[in-house]
Amino acid sequence: MKKLLIASVAVAAIGLGGLALAQPAGPGMRHHEPVKEIVEHLRGISLSDAQREEIKTLLSAFKDANPQPLFGDIEKPSFDFATATEAQINTFIQTQIEEREARHFAFAQLRHDIYKVLDEEQQATLLARDAKRDIDRQEHHGAFVKQEVRFAKRMDVEVRGPKRKPKDFFFEGIELSDAQIASLAELRESFKETSKTNREMLGNFRNAQRDLVRSQSFSKDAWDALIAQYKDGLVNAGVEKAKQHLAMFQVLTSEQQARIKALREEERKLHELFKL
Repeated sequence: MKKLLIASVAVAAIGLGGLALAQPAGPGMRHHEPVKEIVEHLRGISLSDAQREEIKTLLSAFKDANPQPLFGDIEKPSFDFATATEAQINTFIQTQIEEREARHFAFAQLRHDIYKVLDEEQQATLLARDAKRDIDRQEHHGAFVKQEVRFAKRMDVEVRGPKRKPKDFFFEGIELSDAQIASLAELRESFKETSKTNREMLGNFRNAQRDLVRSQSFSKDAWDALIAQYKDGLVNAGVEKAKQHLAMFQVLTSEQQARIKALREEERKLHELFKL
């Protein structure tokens, strides 16, 4: 069980190289239901009937050619993440990223084709929205950092009784002891600089993807060249994320890990239920 738990968390980290795909950053559907995300993004653009029909045709063709994978439908590694070497994790994550590249390009092509359907005024509206989203994302991140700082200060000066234990978002629904909370806080602090560097790299990657998708020079060759430029960084970020999640999971007891497994299985079944 521990192997599968750790593997599922580590593979989830591969989302770093996934649908970063020129999508608006921020909360919501960044890694799920990309077609629905595009529809949300086009709201208020005042599309003509002809444009709507053309975009509908593009979306339908994309859905037919790229069925959405089942929730949690990911390849499990042949090795145990709990005892794996960094080289094994690196190879596994690189393979997973490569296997997703065809779908990623197909989605990029869809976004490019939809962008070409828009007139100059509509394209300008999208660009303005993107600029605002970038500002909102920076402000959101700044507020989150300030919240973390305040949380760290409370950890230093407050006596934490059972009712005052702060939640750990990564293990929501799991009751953590004071010692576990402290261990997780120490781990986060040790990850901070590396995580910041990786976030900046991924932000640059998303922006480069978005710019390419909306440029006249968009092509499979140009897309592949961009992926190649960032490939090592994406793999390294995925490896680092997997190592961080593994370290955090090792803080949990076997009973807590079993609870995590049950919650994830319930989530998977709910996702499949609402896909019907």
